[in-house]
Amino acid sequence: MTEPTALLTVAPPEMIAADEADLLAAFADFLRLDVAQGDASAETIRAYAGQVQAFVIWCQAQAIQPAAASEADLKAYRAALVAAGYARSTIAARLNAVRRFYAMAQARGFRPDNPAQGIKPPPDRADRTERIKWLPLTAVSRLLAAPDTQTLKGKRDRAILALLALHGLRVAEVVALQMVDLDLTAPPLGAVSVPGKGKKRRCVLLVEASRTALQAWLEVRSQAAVENEGALFVSLQRNAGRGTALDRRGARGMVDGYLVELGLKRPRTSCHALRHSFATLSRAAGARLDAISRAMGHSNIATTQVYAQIVDAAAENPARFLVGALEAIEK
Repeated sequence: MTEPTALLTVAPPEMIAADEADLLAAFADFLRLDVAQGDASAETIRAYAGQVQAFVIWCQAQAIQPAAASEADLKAYRAALVAAGYARSTIAARLNAVRRFYAMAQARGFRPDNPAQGIKPPPDRADRTERIKWLPLTAVSRLLAAPDTQTLKGKRDRAILALLALHGLRVAEVVALQMVDLDLTAPPLGAVSVPGKGKKRRCVLLVEASRTALQAWLEVRSQAAVENEGALFVSLQRNAGRGTALDRRGARGMVDGYLVELGLKRPRTSCHALRHSFATLSRAAGARLDAISRAMGHSNIATTQVYAQIVDAAAENPARFLVGALEAIEK
């Protein structure tokens, strides 16, 4: 794992002012000791560190010392993010990280104020359901059938796609899975212990299709993995060598490759769209909302409610009733 101090070192030490270097070192300690009461996941630490790193790089490009940045500087940073075309959620995440960065600085006496305190992201004018990208049932079926399961890669890819599309796992959860997390003997068809957000684990029960895909991958995994590799999914080396744990970039690239091949690739349609597809399609097929929420690892069922709204909007579309009335007249 990359240490926070390494992520926050964005220029040679001799180019960083002493107070700035102290501030960055203090934030690295904050990430390690204070976020989530000192028990933050590696993913959370990487996210905060990366977002503050992006801000520091921007400051350096503008000849601004982060330790002395003003509220006007923070507004200029927000404007730069908007002008660069970042999504509102990305801007919100970056500003939140910077806000915590300066809250830490204020609490530890580096400066008397928090210049980012009142800096908010642009208003969100889009309906929440409009931000959810999901694939129709026929597209999911085509995607699951796309890998060539006569090959090592095809067996691995189908197992990954099954976990993403049939069980709604996050890509970070899939690549974090270890061999010990999979139990194909658990009734009725096997189970996976999924390492979710906040280090919370949940048990995901397999179905016949996902069990079959995982079993097929396990039968050939030893041909692909280096000795003593604990990760369930490994990278596949072009030179016929054996691979180590597959990372998120590799998994996303794999999924995007199939989406492009099938003509399904659209803006914001990638790995996470499969998670949205799982929730939307399973709800449309009759799954209970609380069961979907548990399967997805949501801490609050209100987070899952958006998928019911999508399904209900389609079912209650006034145009459907109007068309039905018109057809009745024609008969």
